[in-house]
Amino acid sequence: MVDQALLLMAHGSRDSAARAEYVRIGRALAARLADQHVVFSALEFPDEAELPSIEEGWRRCLAAGANRIVAMPFFLFPAGHVREDLPEEIDRARRTVGDAEVEFVPPLGPADELLDVLIDRADEALATVGGGVAEGVDAMLLVGAGTSDPDANGDLCKAARLVWERARDRYPLVETAWVSLTEPSVPQAVERLAKLGAGRIAVVPYFLNTGILLKRIESRLIDCRVQHPSIPMPLGAHMGLHPRLLDLLERKAREGIDGRCESEGLLAVCGRSSCTSVALGRARLLRETSPAGR
Repeated sequence: MVDQALLLMAHGSRDSAARAEYVRIGRALAARLADQHVVFSALEFPDEAELPSIEEGWRRCLAAGANRIVAMPFFLFPAGHVREDLPEEIDRARRTVGDAEVEFVPPLGPADELLDVLIDRADEALATVGGGVAEGVDAMLLVGAGTSDPDANGDLCKAARLVWERARDRYPLVETAWVSLTEPSVPQAVERLAKLGAGRIAVVPYFLNTGILLKRIESRLIDCRVQHPSIPMPLGAHMGLHPRLLDLLERKAREGIDGRCESEGLLAVCGRSSCTSVALGRARLLRETSPAGR
């Protein structure tokens, strides 16, 4: 029996390869957290055998003896699912299955570990085309799923800027595109990079796991390659089981398990020192200006 457990909460997918990858990621993280009880659950399209619903995942945590559950979103952005759907699912599980203390960990955001993954994936992609650049510079195109939430779309732009700050000597051009719901589209971003002087474009999916939307990126590139035959555009791998992604998941999980998440931690999504200082400063001001703090 355990006194606390980690409940990962993913979006879920109709795609069988995506569900299988969720399971592999869950197992890899559980191996790293061998001293903890880990359950990987899905918001949509669960498979109760290996990828349970959030309610069933909560039930399994309680069955293991947990009286404290660290609920950890396997999401990049604090969009609607993280802000609304996941808390609602947790509240429903507490009412219908059984109560426990809960720690809600912020989503992953553009953390340092993820920036390392993106640069690695770009390097791997360009290695497949070989050779130097005859004309132009190397560029990176980060491609996200796309959302109706402007803040979530803005987070991808933030990630692109942070990648450029880290790797601008190798990638002087870093742009963003989306496969649905917003612009620029992949063809629009490729056209921009070509005009800016890109000689090679590493197309890097800003996706945690495989799935239906990820698989659309390759089809978006077909016409781009026809329009610009002299510019190689290799498509890199998504984040998947990259060791640095697992490093990030382990770090976030341990922060929740050890009680190191501030109550205002959702403001510090990426966990960077600048964001964390803002969240902590806000918490201090709220305490000092509240009637109880006077």
